[in-house]
Amino acid sequence: MGAETMRMRSEREEQSCRMSICAFILEAQNEWESSFFVPIATESFFKRCWLPAIEALGLRWTAIFPTGIDVEEQDLSVVMEELNLIKAWAAHHLADEEDRMRLVERIDWICEKLPQAFQRKEAILFIG
Repeated sequence: MGAETMRMRSEREEQSCRMSICAFILEAQNEWESSFFVPIATESFFKRCWLPAIEALGLRWTAIFPTGIDVEEQDLSVVMEELNLIKAWAAHHLADEEDRMRLVERIDWICEKLPQAFQRKEAILFIG
């Protein structure tokens, strides 16, 4: 992949992240890391469905997702725990069935994808 293509792709990913919350590897060391990209939620869906759970449960890591947070491998278990707490909360508290199903399915998918970011121990995952 050429430098111009990578620059355009990086700008596209940054623009996409402004409209939504996503995860990607900072300072990618290879093509696979450069292509690692996990959409988390649109800002509006995050505010409507994630934020009530985060506030009700007093969560710390996921509360910072909208502004951005660096996650190292040793932090991943805490992030995954918070994601599972949000999922459990949503199952009992989100009134809209479509939102509830969408949130639960997305969190399941995120929990499957995020650990893959740490194929290199020093990788830093940015979520924001």
